[in-house]
Amino acid sequence: MLSRDYTVDYLAGILVRDGLLTERQRADVARHEDALRKKLVRRRVAEIQARRTAQAEVSPVDVILSAGFAMPDGKLLGEDRVMQSLAAATGLAYMKLDPLKLDERLITETMSRPFARRHVCLPVRKGEDGVVTFAIDNPFDAELKESLRRLVPGLEFVLSSKTDILRVITDVYGFRKAVIAAEAKISTGVEIGNLEQLVRLSEVDDLEATDKHVVSAVEFLLRYAFDQRASDIHIEPKREEAVVRLRIDGVLHTIYRMPIVVHRAIVSRLKTLARMDISERRRPQDGRVKTSASDGRETELRVSSVPVAFGEKLVLRVFDPQTLLLDLEQLGFFESELGAWNDFSSRSHGLVLITGPTGSGKTTTLYSTLRMITSPEVNVTTIEDPIELVSEAFNQILVQPKIGVTFAAALRNVLRQDPDVIMVGEIRDAETAEMAVQAALTGHLVFSTLHTNDAPSAVTRLQDLGVPNFLIASTLVGVMAQRLVRKICEHCKKPTSLTPAQAGVLGIAVPAGSSRSLPIWYGEGCSHCRNTGFYGRTGVFEVMTVDAGIQRLIAAGAPADELRREAVANGMVTLRDAGIRKLALGLSSFDEIVRTLADQGL
Repeated sequence: MLSRDYTVDYLAGILVRDGLLTERQRADVARHEDALRKKLVRRRVAEIQARRTAQAEVSPVDVILSAGFAMPDGKLLGEDRVMQSLAAATGLAYMKLDPLKLDERLITETMSRPFARRHVCLPVRKGEDGVVTFAIDNPFDAELKESLRRLVPGLEFVLSSKTDILRVITDVYGFRKAVIAAEAKISTGVEIGNLEQLVRLSEVDDLEATDKHVVSAVEFLLRYAFDQRASDIHIEPKREEAVVRLRIDGVLHTIYRMPIVVHRAIVSRLKTLARMDISERRRPQDGRVKTSASDGRETELRVSSVPVAFGEKLVLRVFDPQTLLLDLEQLGFFESELGAWNDFSSRSHGLVLITGPTGSGKTTTLYSTLRMITSPEVNVTTIEDPIELVSEAFNQILVQPKIGVTFAAALRNVLRQDPDVIMVGEIRDAETAEMAVQAALTGHLVFSTLHTNDAPSAVTRLQDLGVPNFLIASTLVGVMAQRLVRKICEHCKKPTSLTPAQAGVLGIAVPAGSSRSLPIWYGEGCSHCRNTGFYGRTGVFEVMTVDAGIQRLIAAGAPADELRREAVANGMVTLRDAGIRKLALGLSSFDEIVRTLADQGL
């Protein structure tokens, strides 16, 4: 309910005072307020009929935002900025809602979904003293505040945007409602997947994977994971409950806890979608799912199941084409590194290797490179285990050891398919290494990956697999080692100085008594980055070009340290130095660089 004091002119006055609008814009919105309101009301009525909203009331915030005003700095006036000014003017704290940090049990047990949507309010936290904090979008709704005080004895209020509140209501109540409904249909019985299950002698009534509540819960979960930019979804059974965790920017966050009795139904639903055997719960399985959102955006999921102590654990790896198929310039290369990598990729033949641990971005680099190379004149064939992202641009072969389709066997047959470019997912054994080198030697450009800590060590790894030095020297074009570091959030980026202790860790000499400070940056934490200080990731690269000098050393059997010294003398930037450069440019923080590159002497 809107107060007579809460008017468009009142809110516009606050925004003028804070320098977000001009007096002229204030006059414009006052002059056109009636027309804007009628337009908004018509839209709300249509949304109600389509069941996309539960209330038609138009607030002053809605009216001002619908005018599409630009602030003095040229940026469009947004809802969050308006709510921050309104919060300051009314003496309330502003809270940017982070769904990952909200307690869904507190929300669903405190109020009903219709009440929350109708009044645009949400309980967001409960203190140790029992005081519940409610997020509201209208600081003048006295009737709502009185209703909540009757509902909860101790409470306080913060201001949040209507969009955020309604989005959380949809996600939390939708998923929670589906889980509760699914739980209600299940009688707890014998769970053979739990190694220490207490057997209760009651009738077992398994919930089918096609039950509408389970289907809804899975859809809510997947959509939420996509919205949060998750790269992996973990569904883990515990003794009393199941936990859902999302990996975002390389870090896992717990987002949901659900009854253990619902876990099996949700796992069965996901295994059904991934064309896995739902009756087999004792052996690991793999599958894949392709999803399509309402906006037409398609996302692939690779599904892996393993039996653990309390049931079946599922991990879904998210492969978003918009993330995997990027322009190389978007991956974080410095200009010299990109030039060297483009030189490798433009060769007509030879072996190109990417090294790094799992999760370092090797797949993204390979797919982005292959997309750049692919054309109607080029035959690109990949051999993968598993196929990370299905693409019509490539001829993709899935390794299946059970029927004899190994990396080496597939590569041997691919050579009869007139390929120009071959991508071997990973060189794991001597036979695959030998075949990859032979393919490069016979006029093909071969890309592959190895698990080594840096670029020069890739040569040692090939030697360990039995490839003769003279063959490595004659076929290897270049090696790139890479890592992923989190980027500092641009919305809360703050300058600081490198301390003498930090400079010592980086190996940077600071003269004694010097007053010169070395500027670096860090993320203070804000609503945009969920108070982590980081948003997104960028690559750190070490690109070693195999020139004549390196070739001579390889042929002579030189160790990795000697190869590294020669490469650095020829201009190679090591992973360690590339990380320090990212720090100096303000792209990442000291702690993040040290954490990610600890194996490089930091």
